[in-house]
Amino acid sequence: MTEHAAVLPLPGDTVLIDLWLEHSSASDRDPIGLKGEPSYRYFWSTWLHYLKTGGNGAQQEPIAWHEVTNVDVVRFLQSGPTSRKVGANVSDITRRRYWRLLERIYDYAKHQGWIASNPAKALEEVDQPPKEDHKGAIMTPAVWAHLQRVLEKPQSDDPVDVRNHALLLCLTELALTPMEARQLSVSSILFDQVAGRQRMAALQLDGPGPNQRRRMVLPDNAVRAIEAWLAVRDLVACGPDVPTLFCTNQGAKNGAMGEMTSVMLFYVVGESLKRAAELAKQPPPPRLGPQIVRNTRLVMWLNDCVPASQVAIWAGLKNVKGLYHLREHLNPEVRITV
Repeated sequence: MTEHAAVLPLPGDTVLIDLWLEHSSASDRDPIGLKGEPSYRYFWSTWLHYLKTGGNGAQQEPIAWHEVTNVDVVRFLQSGPTSRKVGANVSDITRRRYWRLLERIYDYAKHQGWIASNPAKALEEVDQPPKEDHKGAIMTPAVWAHLQRVLEKPQSDDPVDVRNHALLLCLTELALTPMEARQLSVSSILFDQVAGRQRMAALQLDGPGPNQRRRMVLPDNAVRAIEAWLAVRDLVACGPDVPTLFCTNQGAKNGAMGEMTSVMLFYVVGESLKRAAELAKQPPPPRLGPQIVRNTRLVMWLNDCVPASQVAIWAGLKNVKGLYHLREHLNPEVRITV
């Protein structure tokens, strides 16, 4: 790969990522968007560190980005990627994402004439990180049971913990999508008149699709948790006009009027799932974000003999086909209905 005729001037390694990001952001076929840029830069810097240290010390000299071989890529995927969290293991999903990023960047470099072939495309199947399992992952019964214990009360009296407690109960009880949870507003709360006074009764969800516009009845534990959160919400909201129900004083930096980012939500959910798994003396679930909470609740409804058509309505799905990815977790008599 070292012998090739570069058609265009060869860019430096840090310039290459800028050029590729600019090219990809303008792509009609596969635009990356601004939100993905920090992750791509982080992945690329990890790759460059691996090259500049000679493959983590395997070679005495640094490896130039344009002189990489498929062997370098394989060794990097086996030992090079690092987690952003100190001490955390790197999952196969993360390794595959590194590989796919290298594939795309080196494809771009090849198209520009800077390299003769793409080293990330030349991997044998055995060397490729395993594909992501697109089947719907769920929690084990033990982890789910201990998650209910974790959510019996807020972790502390801190307003953020009170918020997280209410948010997590809405996710576990109502199977909200991550976006629905983040975009709930105070005006989403619906009240009933009970014994001459108003009582919190439901959440109005208003997604873009007709099936996503629905009303979800709140169980008593979620009502109590939301009421407790509303009592201290002003201590977290970054202003009196913030509409977001589960707001954060950090979200306004992104112009989102106090709305949680997807990363914030993932962290809040993930910490609780890890705590539940630890209490259950089991490994953490295969996914640690809000989607696995939703999947687990949907499976529980189905296995409790709630008709699949009703579960699809509660989930905001177009029809029962949207539940198909969960079939492997369903009881045999339920599976035939999905």
